[in-house]
Amino acid sequence: MLNRIKLLRRLLIDLPRYVKLTYCLLRDPRVPVTHKAAMGTALGMIVTPFIDIPMWVPVVGEMDVLALTLLAARLFVATAPAAVVAEHDEAIRQRRSRFDADVAGGQRLAVALAGRLRGQDTTPPPAEPSPPAPPPAQSVAQSRSSIPVE
Repeated sequence: MLNRIKLLRRLLIDLPRYVKLTYCLLRDPRVPVTHKAAMGTALGMIVTPFIDIPMWVPVVGEMDVLALTLLAARLFVATAPAAVVAEHDEAIRQRRSRFDADVAGGQRLAVALAGRLRGQDTTPPPAEPSPPAPPPAQSVAQSRSSIPVE
């Protein structure tokens, strides 16, 4: 029972950090594509309902989806370049990471969509119209030729 409480506490503390770090590393071009593919495959296998790991399989069968996700994220972060991980980890601590920017963008989009669904127009008012452009200058010959003759 005590081990389950420690595991749950560890999940609640580590999982949000590793989710953010994994997201940032997946979006970073400096991380090898093969590592990104392995992470995607691991997450796909974890959430796929067709692959059900029986409880009798030692260790893995007893883990739930959150624990397996944390394990996959930790392995992905451990194989990423250390300098890139440190850079993203610092940005996450300062709340200026790619994850934070994308979440903020998603919030703005959600507010705009919610406003539209409620019938409110959330688009900013248009800028003041510019004055009409003056008509092009015509030469004297052109202005005389445009006068109708009766």
